[in-house]
Amino acid sequence: MDIDELVSQNLENGTVLNLENKKIGDDGLRRLAEMEVLKNVTRLELGENEISDAGLANLCQSPHIAGLRTLNLKSNNITAEGARVLAESEPLSQLDQLVLKFNRIGDEGAKHLADSKYLTRLSTLDLFRNRLTPEGAQAIKSSANFKRVNRIRLD
Repeated sequence: MDIDELVSQNLENGTVLNLENKKIGDDGLRRLAEMEVLKNVTRLELGENEISDAGLANLCQSPHIAGLRTLNLKSNNITAEGARVLAESEPLSQLDQLVLKFNRIGDEGAKHLADSKYLTRLSTLDLFRNRLTPEGAQAIKSSANFKRVNRIRLD
């Protein structure tokens, strides 16, 4: 897979990068995280790409993602560890929408997100089908860091 070609074919208006269902995996995400083109991207669609916590860690450490407003990671292999990495990613501090539906973050991951000092600008948080119990849902709903969230989906 040529990530450069995928990016050039799926970059819309220089700001929206839709790589949904391209099976880029962790290696492709690692290479994407190194690309300067991400500096202009405000919406990144990465659903259904076989991304694990390790691949997500590469993205969250990228110096090029500070402009992201929407990050869609639906239907990947993200667990509580991936949620922790997201929660601790200072470059994602401008994020407005985070979609994690159909992953496996569980209650521990929900707590990481709820405690994040960087994800405080979220208005949309989608955690549908993430193996949350009422305990995890309550952590999200009662988080002082999610005061701006007005659209939320939980299990």
